[in-house]
Amino acid sequence: MTSLKTSIFAATTLFAISNFAAAGTVVPAAGYGLNTTTSSTATPLADGSTLIQQTTQGFWIETTTESNFPSEKVADCNATMLLSAEGAPIAYRSVCTATDVDGDLFVGTIGATKPDFSDCAWTMHGGTGKYTGVTGGGACMPGGPITKDGNSSKSTWTGEWVLP
Repeated sequence: MTSLKTSIFAATTLFAISNFAAAGTVVPAAGYGLNTTTSSTATPLADGSTLIQQTTQGFWIETTTESNFPSEKVADCNATMLLSAEGAPIAYRSVCTATDVDGDLFVGTIGATKPDFSDCAWTMHGGTGKYTGVTGGGACMPGGPITKDGNSSKSTWTGEWVLP
């Protein structure tokens, strides 16, 4: 009986320590997304610039992920981009929700202000289920169109998550 109590105590302690160690753990994040524009509206502005508002749906694949976090997610994004009169990007901002196979989702933002998107950055703002309280961020880069009409594109990202 004593060995059973000792085994239960040891297993409980190990479980508690392993969960404690996971809190605040930094997890590398990298992957790519395949995205399709589902709606797009362009509004010419008085100064010759153009405001573009889009919705996209995507399939995001993380090439590095924590073991309890599925690598495939479906993403829905609402993006706004401002183009100069010459057609160069001035500012880009997108708010996305990414949902995994378990139905848990996280909210992320993507932004850039340089015409070549060299300052593209993403930030994770938590979510539901296993993503509650998850934060993080990193760099992103558009990969260009993957269809002739330009409505489908690829993007990549690197960075890290911080588990709550």
